[in-house]
Amino acid sequence: MTKNLAIRRFHGASAVADLPVPVPGPGEVVLAPEAVSLCGTDLQMLRGIRDDPSAVLGHEGACRVADVGPGVTALAVGDRVTVNPTHPGDPTFLLGHNVEGLFQQRVRIAASAVAAGLLVPIGEDLDPATATLIEPLAITDYALRCLVDSPAGPRAGGPAGPGGADALVILGDGLVGNLAAVRGAARGLWSRVVLAHTSEPGLQWSLDTWGEQAIEHVLVDDVPAAVGSDRIHALVATHRDRTLDLVDLLAGPLGDSTTAVHVTGGVPADARPVNLPGVDLVGVRAANTGGPWPPRRTVWESGERRIRLTGNRGVTSAALAAAAAELVTCGPELAPLITHRTDLEGGADLMNRMVSARSRHIDDRLVIRLVVTVNPDPRTPAPATKNAPEDAEEN
Repeated sequence: MTKNLAIRRFHGASAVADLPVPVPGPGEVVLAPEAVSLCGTDLQMLRGIRDDPSAVLGHEGACRVADVGPGVTALAVGDRVTVNPTHPGDPTFLLGHNVEGLFQQRVRIAASAVAAGLLVPIGEDLDPATATLIEPLAITDYALRCLVDSPAGPRAGGPAGPGGADALVILGDGLVGNLAAVRGAARGLWSRVVLAHTSEPGLQWSLDTWGEQAIEHVLVDDVPAAVGSDRIHALVATHRDRTLDLVDLLAGPLGDSTTAVHVTGGVPADARPVNLPGVDLVGVRAANTGGPWPPRRTVWESGERRIRLTGNRGVTSAALAAAAAELVTCGPELAPLITHRTDLEGGADLMNRMVSARSRHIDDRLVIRLVVTVNPDPRTPAPATKNAPEDAEEN
């Protein structure tokens, strides 16, 4: 292989570039990504909202092992894996954030990540595009479990389980928000599932895609009226620039209704909700780096009001393996989430257009999940020329 084509960002703009082909050192593995998706945090980095240094983004995808370094015995060339991007014990490894990510035809994975089991076998049953949903599905299922399962230990806070709330309220209409609504409705543990949208196009897309029989669709500003007197479990799945305001909404106008809050989206540095004095929201989320179980909880109390708060950065490799197995069955149901598929050139172009427009609404279509084919068949040497474009799937 003489080329390593990649989507590389240059001061916020993305372009396909030819990078050096990596060679694995002791304990390292080189992967050939099949398909990689654009995550909401990737888009924040492209827009300059986050200052993560990696020039090559991408942390959600399906890959083949292309080469192994000396000392690697648990994996072999041709194995199919996904990567757990968050190393719970090594902050220097955060794939696509502080180390170069998967939007390239060959990517080297550090020995510390390999030794920690962050390369998770996924088998052959999932098509590459569906496999990009493994990490968001694992994160969503972990979040719902944190909201529902009974707390353990001295920091336990209030009732939990199906009787702990009447409604599940999800704030945010991106990939995780829509995924949580579908998964929450399927679990049947709440009498109502309310998906609160941050935009009219997002509301219309979700309504057209899922209908309103099992999921109620409202705008964020209308959540208090929609909830009424119901007790709620709330999942905040927005980008970091909206997270704090929405937590304050849950603890303010909805404070008498909210019994538990879980934060999956980013959190601004030193975020402290006005309506939850004393709560360190960054610490709440960071406490569950890697997705431990039982989760670490923060309990806020004022008089008779009591709110359990959890959050997470990443999940365990075991949770990723479970999500991969689950997707074999539920993948067809979740297929509408993958709204755009393209090659490296098309991916760079669409990323630039989303940054320029400051919107996910491009050419009258909402981008929920962009999947980029990086290696059409990574079991063979990567092509030296650009991939042929694929037709974008219609909703």
